[in-house]
Amino acid sequence: MSSQQRLFIYYVIIINVIAYVVMWYDKYQAIKKRQRVSENKLMLLALLLGSIGIFAGMKAPIYHKATKPLFKIGIPILIVLNIVVVYFVFRK
Repeated sequence: MSSQQRLFIYYVIIINVIAYVVMWYDKYQAIKKRQRVSENKLMLLALLLGSIGIFAGMKAPIYHKATKPLFKIGIPILIVLNIVVVYFVFRK
């Protein structure tokens, strides 16, 4: 594995952790009726290879945005897109 691929793996892990934390933060803000993170920013995080983190935030224990069609349909599509990107980075 090249150093660029290793760096890419670190990026994917970090962006997914950030995406999950942002989903948690937005849920907290919603409960407290405070300023929220926009759905566009959440989708951007997913597009930037953070779709697994967003998807995890849609599941237990957070259950955030789980019923919204944009997330219910869009995030699985972005997960597939993210997997394709990872495949092209690691193919030989």
